[in-house]
Amino acid sequence: MELRLNIEDATPQELARGIGAAEAVFARAGIMALQGAEGLFALEGWDIKGFPEDDKPTEDEDRAATVWLEADEAAAAACCAGWPEEKVPHHQVMELINVPRTKLQAEAIPDTWPERKQLYPDVVKRLEITTGPDRQVDFDIAFVLGWVPERPTLDRVEPLSDDGDRIPFFTSNLAQVEEVARKALKDWTIQIDRDPCDTHVFDPAASDDDDDELRMAAWRDSTAPANPAIALTLAMMRGQSMHFE
Repeated sequence: MELRLNIEDATPQELARGIGAAEAVFARAGIMALQGAEGLFALEGWDIKGFPEDDKPTEDEDRAATVWLEADEAAAAACCAGWPEEKVPHHQVMELINVPRTKLQAEAIPDTWPERKQLYPDVVKRLEITTGPDRQVDFDIAFVLGWVPERPTLDRVEPLSDDGDRIPFFTSNLAQVEEVARKALKDWTIQIDRDPCDTHVFDPAASDDDDDELRMAAWRDSTAPANPAIALTLAMMRGQSMHFE
């Protein structure tokens, strides 16, 4: 695994300078970058769950998360030294990515299609009844869509996609879900928060007489999804149903 900075317009030399600053923070703290990422994941998960008292991050996780955030700040400052203030990012810019697999390793990964196809209807059913943010559901969606090579679980380090990105928060972050949906359903129309639906995705080329599979909605009724992110994710997953037949 290796650190990567997402800073627009930075040169390779500036990015390397930022990574060096981050690594120095981890070295001074006596922890690995992976520990920092795990601590941050634990902290963010606790936040998403509403800060339950019985699920607080441990002291080590809390400290590791703090070190990660310090390293992230140091990386941005070192990378962007001398830049105009308005161009210096003030959000998290650092992530931990998997080093790309070799061709031999990639070919050794077993075919996951049968498991993904079998899991698809279960994921849709869980989206229909989930009562709020659920990171395991997020993980399962990423696996079903083929973004990660194996099915993740909450008791392991959160995997990254093949592009090195974190798995989106499908059940809690509407902006992330909308971005994914627009990429997955390029020619479809996506409507959010319009009566009588929470979300509605449909093929604009389809007529009103076409099959329901071309008009996917998350309805406002007694079984309405818990939030708009879940509603749009559900509509998007229903829109992918033809690929899992």
